[in-house]
Amino acid sequence: MKKLVGWGALFVVLAAIVGLPWLMLDDAPAVEPPSQFRRADLAWIKSLFEKHDPRGQTPGVVQTVQLDEADLNRLLNYAVELRRVSGIAAELDPGVATLTATLTVPSLCPSGCTPFGRYLNLTAEVVEVPGGVRIDSLQLGSLPLPGALADWTARLAHRWLRRDPTYAALSDAVVRIGFGENQATLDYRWQPELLTRIERKSAELLIAPDDQARMLAYAERLDALLKHHPRGSTVPLVNVTAPLFDHALQAGADARGENRAAITALAAYLAGISLPRLLEGDSHSIRRAPPVLLSLHGRRDFAEHFVISAALSVNGGSRLANAIGLVKEEEDASKGSGFSFTDLANDRAGVRLGQRAVGDAADRVRQQLALAHTDDALLPDFRDLPEFMPQAEFDRRFGPVGSPRYERIIERIDARLAAHPLTR
Repeated sequence: MKKLVGWGALFVVLAAIVGLPWLMLDDAPAVEPPSQFRRADLAWIKSLFEKHDPRGQTPGVVQTVQLDEADLNRLLNYAVELRRVSGIAAELDPGVATLTATLTVPSLCPSGCTPFGRYLNLTAEVVEVPGGVRIDSLQLGSLPLPGALADWTARLAHRWLRRDPTYAALSDAVVRIGFGENQATLDYRWQPELLTRIERKSAELLIAPDDQARMLAYAERLDALLKHHPRGSTVPLVNVTAPLFDHALQAGADARGENRAAITALAAYLAGISLPRLLEGDSHSIRRAPPVLLSLHGRRDFAEHFVISAALSVNGGSRLANAIGLVKEEEDASKGSGFSFTDLANDRAGVRLGQRAVGDAADRVRQQLALAHTDDALLPDFRDLPEFMPQAEFDRRFGPVGSPRYERIIERIDARLAAHPLTR
């Protein structure tokens, strides 16, 4: 009899092991991935950050962010793009948020076959309670879990995560999370040093240790190349790219990794970010003004557009890099310097360089950059393109973005890039 009970228990366990994936995994995603970010989406996210930029907040004062359901989902989809989650969405009701996420499950064989579904769909009901929120229910595919178990697991994970100082500081900054009809509210109390903590934690999580070491080596090499120039002087970009990428040639066989590290270090310098402070230091800020400025075809803004777009491309994706470049130019048309096809051309050139630098042409790009000794070797001269146009002038001359007149200029830019040895 005891043997029978033992075999019965073993059968139940085996059935659970085999059956749970059938219940948890689905053939179709509950949330479709976002198809494409529009320029308006990126502009909205940028304006949201600028509105709530913690560097402009009074320390210790409670601030509030309110988002309706559409905007919250737009923000969540932006996170999906960066974190490569398949899809995520929220529905907001008074006191309750229903969160649904879809994760793509890795296949079990090289051909992509799997005996179960391809998607793990998770749905959680999160309710507002005094002093915080509680998971009221959780479902993995067709498998419901007791709400008490899900909430206990989440609280256990929260206590474990609080061992990390950055997570603990972020958690302590949150005063209240609330849900209303089609609206989510976050009350937070910001402290100035928290932004630097978040930046450092992001770098720690997103940049592998080997890549961090490479970036620091290129940052050190760049500082050594520029330290002999007077502070505040301007140096042609090509004067540093050639020795930097000559170093990359000597560094080893991983052309893609070396290219990514060198371009990222160069972009961080131009953006005023100290990689040693970001990856190693404990100072209150990771920012520093570049002691020596860099130029391309005699223009500092050209160097910035070209290199920073290349860095966005090697680290994130050319579609996002292109969109960010265009967002900036459309904003400049209504305020600031105006719309410049010159800047847009440099953005597109940087995106192409980034694509090639971490693609099949990585080793050839490394050699070309190591041998570049003139501005023309880095980039076509786009100074003949229209620039500094206020919105009214841009509309009069070219119409809306995407119009035939606008596209003719883009075709001219792309034709020059297609003919250039570094970006074709």
